[in-house]
Amino acid sequence: MRRAAALFALALAAGCGGTPAETATEPSTQAQGVEHRKEAELATCMKGKGFKYVAFVAKGRKLSEQRKAANSGDHAAMQAERGKYGFGHFSLYVYPKDFDSPMYKPDNPEIDPNWAIQTSLSEQQYKAYNTALDACYASAIKKITGKTVKSSMDYYEQADKTKTQVKARELDGDPALTEKAATMADCLKGKGYRVPKANPTALATRGWEETRAQVEHLGKTDDVDDSKLPEGQFYEPTLTPAQARPYLTKEIKAALDDLECGKDFYAAYLPKEQEIDGKVNDEYGLS
Repeated sequence: MRRAAALFALALAAGCGGTPAETATEPSTQAQGVEHRKEAELATCMKGKGFKYVAFVAKGRKLSEQRKAANSGDHAAMQAERGKYGFGHFSLYVYPKDFDSPMYKPDNPEIDPNWAIQTSLSEQQYKAYNTALDACYASAIKKITGKTVKSSMDYYEQADKTKTQVKARELDGDPALTEKAATMADCLKGKGYRVPKANPTALATRGWEETRAQVEHLGKTDDVDDSKLPEGQFYEPTLTPAQARPYLTKEIKAALDDLECGKDFYAAYLPKEQEIDGKVNDEYGLS
């Protein structure tokens, strides 16, 4: 069975900016509070609709000192992370246990118990369950945050859209960042890399998106029909660690070249990006 991966979900997990170190954030107390209230509301609402739902909030993630340093744009920390993980794509296959996602860590005790509940349902029951869950999620979010959403996916998409808008306004509109981005773009072009856009937000995600496109391409094979998948999803390629290693080697080189050219850019860009992500996460109660 081929596993379908959501581009949107993976983008959130990886931050669209690079390795786990450069994009991970620790949840704030405010966001965790919203998460606990939301889960309690969901459990009550789902019970009222005749379905079992377990209120579950994963333990807050604590970042290592190296990851915190990478978040701040520290060159040595970023170099260490990229030297192993590249942009954070093919390393998922080579070092699956290094990633927090239960997709790649099946023995993780932090797996949401509601996944087991959903997988035990028949197709008809599953559809009814998700319809009820969407309605309960919308009700809980409206009650807690005042925001109007249709489902959990809609909620995350709204948060992601807000982050994109704020970053475009504040980061792409920053003259100092724009100047550093132009210098980085020239350096990358000099090394033979394609640079479709040189604005700060586009440049920060360029390598991540280019490698993601390669992963998506590998997942498109003649024996798999992905035309029926929901928009924004694709089948992940089936790669063993040994098969993925050559791809990761190339990815690491590209990621280190990107970092070499963007040393000054990332030192200025990443702290500002992290600040924006934190504020929007608090606004939406994302932990």
